[in-house]
Amino acid sequence: MPRQESLLAVPIYSASTAPYTSRIGEPKLNTTKSPTNQKFKVRCHAGDLDHHELASDSVLVQIEQRIRREGKEEMWVSLQVKCDEKEDGSLGVQVVLCNPDWDEPLRIASIQSNPQNGNSADPVLRCDLEQKQF
Repeated sequence: MPRQESLLAVPIYSASTAPYTSRIGEPKLNTTKSPTNQKFKVRCHAGDLDHHELASDSVLVQIEQRIRREGKEEMWVSLQVKCDEKEDGSLGVQVVLCNPDWDEPLRIASIQSNPQNGNSADPVLRCDLEQKQF
């Protein structure tokens, strides 16, 4: 998985005054003001340092951790959570693991909901825990 080195600081709403940094080329969050229109909501607590909360039509969360590879320390995206609306109006959450020793990322979970479908016979959340390579 190629790593982008350029960073661009972009302030977003936060419970603190600290800025959030986003890599160039990643989609910008489209936040909604009305709680009834929220498709996804994210809460992040970074120890005692920071707290972020936002609602959006789509979300990409990446968790990086420090690794040592080829004698050098670097930050590696080890977990990605992607949330978006599908063409049929359903909402999807994909959980993906990334490891520098693997050829491809591995999707470990897919969680789907369809808030527009009032059919009570359908499950509220459909969970697929089958592992799939991207």
